[in-house]
Amino acid sequence: MSSTSRITFRLGSGEYATALSAVREVVRLAGLADLPGMTPPLAGVLDLRGTALPVLDLRPDRSSPRGDVLVLEHGPAGDGPVGVAVDEVRAVVEPSALPPATGGSDGVLPAYVLEVLRGPRGAVFLVDLERMLAPAAA
Repeated sequence: MSSTSRITFRLGSGEYATALSAVREVVRLAGLADLPGMTPPLAGVLDLRGTALPVLDLRPDRSSPRGDVLVLEHGPAGDGPVGVAVDEVRAVVEPSALPPATGGSDGVLPAYVLEVLRGPRGAVFLVDLERMLAPAAA
């Protein structure tokens, strides 16, 4: 994953990045429809140009109406597209813009965290979104 461009985003006060190739597009979090019996992390369904897109909300403050949605080609179960609500999409960057942080995590971090990087505002967690969503989908 180290040679691919990355998209950076914010969840609460945390900074994250994932491979740009994992994200089909980014849309605003607006017009989310509730469904009866929904439980977190399912936040609702977004009408994406006539297609119903389930949206999972990873934000610490899920009540906030503002945010962005990372549209992934495949959900955690390998099924169709799924949206991931985040507080803010920041930028698309080359790997050299976020060098590895020094020191190791010694296996303390969750399996979805691939690497800890150094960003302009501090640590950036490089994540595999499919792995990050997998426990939530179980």
